[in-house]
Amino acid sequence: MAVSGVLCLQGGRELTPSCEEMDAAVIARSDGQVVVLAGAARVGSDYAGASSRAVAHYGKLGVEVAVVPDPRTDAIEALAALRDGIGLVVMPGGSPGGLLDVLTAIDGGSIGRRVAELWQSGTAVSGASAGAMVMCAQTVRPDRDGGVAAGLGFVAGLAVPHWAPGSDRRWSLPEGLVWGLPECGGVIVAGEQMTAVGQGHPSIRVGNEWHRITRDDTEPVPG
Repeated sequence: MAVSGVLCLQGGRELTPSCEEMDAAVIARSDGQVVVLAGAARVGSDYAGASSRAVAHYGKLGVEVAVVPDPRTDAIEALAALRDGIGLVVMPGGSPGGLLDVLTAIDGGSIGRRVAELWQSGTAVSGASAGAMVMCAQTVRPDRDGGVAAGLGFVAGLAVPHWAPGSDRRWSLPEGLVWGLPECGGVIVAGEQMTAVGQGHPSIRVGNEWHRITRDDTEPVPG
C-alpha cells in the first residue's frame, strides 16, 4: 500500500496547549479542512464533549474544523462528512476497542474504509492514544483482556500510548515492531520517512531493542 497522506501517531493527553506545536506541524503538512472523528468516545455526551474540545483546540490553530456525526447513531451522515478534499482527519483518544469497532464493524466497516481511501488520496490522519493504536497493523484491545486485533494497517507494528522508557513492561506485547508514544508527543510519518514531534522522546522497538526517533526527516520507517 503506497503512503499518500501524512500520518501523526500521538501518545495521548491530546488537545492540550502542550500539543499545539505538534498539531501545527501536522497542519502545515496537510491542505484543507480539519475533520474530527471522535469514535473512541462513548455514544452521547462523551462523543459531543470530545468533539467540542477538538474543535476548540484546532480552532486556536487557525483552521476550519468540522465534526463527523457519531457513526453509531448515523453511519450515512458520518460517511457524508468524510467527503473528498479533507485536509486532516483527527481521531482523539478513548477506547481503542470502541474506535476499532466504529471503523471496522459499524455499517460493515465503511467508516474505516473511507478513512483509508482519504489517506491514500493524500489526506493527513492524526490519531492520539486510541487513535494512534488503530492506525497500526495491530492494536491491543483492553476491552478484550488485552488481546491483540488487526488495525487499519497504515503503518507496521503496534503502538503503545502514554509511553515512557520501561512503561511497556506493563503490556503483554507480541514480538515485532512497537511504537513508544509519549504524552503530548509522537511521530510524523511522511512516505518512507519519520520524525519525532512534540514533547518527550518517541521511540521504536525493533527486535528487542528500543531507540529514539530523531527530529529530522531522514530516518526511514521500518517495514
